Amino acid sequence: MAVRNYGKNQIIAKQENITLIKSLLYRYGPLSRAQIAEMLELTPPTITNITAELITDGILQEIPDQPGEKTGKAGRHPVLLDYVPDAKYALGISLGRDRTHYCICDLKGNMAVKGEEKVMPADYGRMMQSLCRLIDSVRDSHPDLWNRLIGIGVAVPAVVDAHTGTVCQIDSHRSSWQNQRPADEIAERYGLPVRIENNVRARTILLSLFYPEAVAGCDSFVLCYASWGIAGPMILQNRSVRGEYGAAGEIGHMVMDPVSGKTLEEFSSLRYVLKTAGELLKEGKAPVLAEICSDPEKLTVDHIHQAQTAGDADIGRLMDSAMHYMGTALANIISFMNPDLIVLGGPMFALEQNRNTAEQVMRRYSYSADTDHTQIRYVFFDEYGGAAAAAAVCLDKYFVR
Repeated sequence: MAVRNYGKNQIIAKQENITLIKSLLYRYGPLSRAQIAEMLELTPPTITNITAELITDGILQEIPDQPGEKTGKAGRHPVLLDYVPDAKYALGISLGRDRTHYCICDLKGNMAVKGEEKVMPADYGRMMQSLCRLIDSVRDSHPDLWNRLIGIGVAVPAVVDAHTGTVCQIDSHRSSWQNQRPADEIAERYGLPVRIENNVRARTILLSLFYPEAVAGCDSFVLCYASWGIAGPMILQNRSVRGEYGAAGEIGHMVMDPVSGKTLEEFSSLRYVLKTAGELLKEGKAPVLAEICSDPEKLTVDHIHQAQTAGDADIGRLMDSAMHYMGTALANIISFMNPDLIVLGGPMFALEQNRNTAEQVMRRYSYSADTDHTQIRYVFFDEYGGAAAAAAVCLDKYFVR
């Protein structure tokens, strides 16, 4: 007797519809029930029933008509739905190269709590002790928020298998973190779900949830984040592209010189720029930079930008070269995946002239039927961007999906 396949059962179908509605409200909310039904191609009764449950659960709220607003249409204004911001929270922690930042975000990305501490120890065991002390402090200082946490997100500068919570690859300084599963240890200790993610990939989720205007109208985009290292994680049809071991988008390791084997990071990263600028100072070059900061060991990206803006020819050539290679890498990305949008972020793109140089090179070399199709946008991430991204990853995993 043949087994008939009637498709997904009602429970699974309902859960998928809830996920679709939540995602839609993050991207385009607030929305009316009719708009949600039309955009998802679901029946109005289905939307009404699901949103009624979410309102009862305190997740969604009806937005009252704003006095004086003109819609251009006669009759009753549609009732819009949006999140109740403080219905749930997520704790986000960013284990950065120089500092550790943390924040508690509500459903709309507003930070109820934020703070920073010194960089975590390189030894894995000591790092976990310090991290747990930090989490203990947050829990004890904010018990009301803690009781409404949906989970904890942790962003690390490493290749991560987010499904298993394993740190797969990290710099040699923190090699003892490799092949460890900190998410499991934290979850067991605190009884909360924990999501660990690469620090730049996490920012793509941050854009999707908390910066929808930055990716408006684009279901596929690349975030090119240029800092100490360079990464380019991809969102394809609203899903993160991870690759087999979570290393997709590590464009900093793209070989740019086949003779020497040098990678993009060896031509365009902040690490390379600071090292090269320091060598220029030792050679008696970069005179404007020397007036701003004469000590190669104390150089920062702000010093570089100041010197570039002030017309230091040596630093100008250094940054032009870095942006030329960056633009070439972006052209390769367009030729390979033809994204709707490339978002630029990180300190290397802080100056508009650098962004313009990279974009000009990108459009010169990219192969596309329409060389202007791919949009370029810049997003500024402040010092808490990594922590907010970690919170967003947690909300995406344990609330939206």
